[in-house]
Amino acid sequence: MSLNRRNPRRDRNEKAIVGTLEQCGCVVYRISATGVPDLLCGYRGAWFLVEVKYGRGRLEPQQVRFHSTARALNLPCFEVRTIEEAAALVNLRGAVRP
Repeated sequence: MSLNRRNPRRDRNEKAIVGTLEQCGCVVYRISATGVPDLLCGYRGAWFLVEVKYGRGRLEPQQVRFHSTARALNLPCFEVRTIEEAAALVNLRGAVRP
């Protein structure tokens, strides 16, 4: 499933991160809406959002606003750069870390 916009840019590490999350047992949906994190992930009855960044990539101002709002509403929202970070989201305590 994808919430599409025209010509979304994807970070080159996203495919590996999605694969890692799926191997850990997550359901992963790609999102392509401006300012919204790249992935909606479900794991053991919990949902969380993941923004994939490559290298030194930084959050855009609208992404910073979204992350702040999400955290204020207790919606788990993470920034991930590596497959190790992706695996750590679900492997610590067997559930998504806050």
